[in-house]
Amino acid sequence: MRVEFKKFRQIAVFSIAAFGLMAGAASVQAEELKLAHFMPSMHPMDQGVMTPLAEQLNAATDGELTIRIYPSGELGKGPVQQYKRVVTGVADIVFGIPEYTPNQFSKTAMVHIPGLFASGTDATHALWDNLELIEDEYAQTKLLGLWANNPSVLLTRDKPVRTVADMQGMKIRTPNPVMAELVKAWGGIPVSMPTTDTYNAMNTGVIDAVMIGPSGIRSYKLNETAKYVTTNIPSALDSFYLLMNKSSWDKLSDEHKAKLTDLTGRYLSLRGAQAFYEAGQSGLDLARESGVEVIEIDSAADAEFREKMKATLDQFIDKVGQEKGVDAHALVDALAGN
Repeated sequence: MRVEFKKFRQIAVFSIAAFGLMAGAASVQAEELKLAHFMPSMHPMDQGVMTPLAEQLNAATDGELTIRIYPSGELGKGPVQQYKRVVTGVADIVFGIPEYTPNQFSKTAMVHIPGLFASGTDATHALWDNLELIEDEYAQTKLLGLWANNPSVLLTRDKPVRTVADMQGMKIRTPNPVMAELVKAWGGIPVSMPTTDTYNAMNTGVIDAVMIGPSGIRSYKLNETAKYVTTNIPSALDSFYLLMNKSSWDKLSDEHKAKLTDLTGRYLSLRGAQAFYEAGQSGLDLARESGVEVIEIDSAADAEFREKMKATLDQFIDKVGQEKGVDAHALVDALAGN
């Protein structure tokens, strides 16, 4: 009986130990974060930013913390609700565009002021160098990334634009409120619509032109709808964010927070800007290959565009300053490095 009891005790001890190992393994099993965006999975932002982030985080945490990407609006259709989705926890992380909720991000929109930056990389550095001036707009979330693309180009359906006079009466899709006001100053008619609607709108003549970052040429097949593209009108660029739900962030271990921090912030943002630059060059190459005439305005036209837009820009900046109770002109100067 003693031998049998001894064997029973050994089996029991082994079983308890095995259970403990299983419980320990369960406690470190992979935690998955849901990342939502509204573009197809082959979009440059998925391939150049979000998928690499998921791969790097998986490697850095030995698979303990992973990201599952939900493209094409799988967690909710349309880009306008992206900010709401991350604040309410529909997704743990979202990619979005600040200008789809302009009241929330009116200070961030100062980076869109035409003439401030020659490239998205310059604008991205400016945002991170002056983050303390705008970070209150992201207080309901954890900011993982904030970057810009290159200044917009103007794709026109059937009329070339080389001077301000050429824009008179044209219905032009604009990417943000800044450019909408400038199009008015230049004599055009601004039209606000999601980028996903621009192809059909151009194809059917609902609009005469599209102002968009050059990467959008390939993404939205605008080379099929335009005959001309003017590349250097003094236009605005767009900004983009990658935000995380606050509760999702707070639930992470300190170790995982540190790993994710190392892979995001300015580092991730500059990669986003570079991905947009490369996609923009690809878009312009596609336009040329498709027979779209590429136009660069001359210095006299550039000066005329800038003169026509000056008063409107000052009014826009004043309005933001009044709404936010800040010195918006000082904010613009800071972003410009003045």
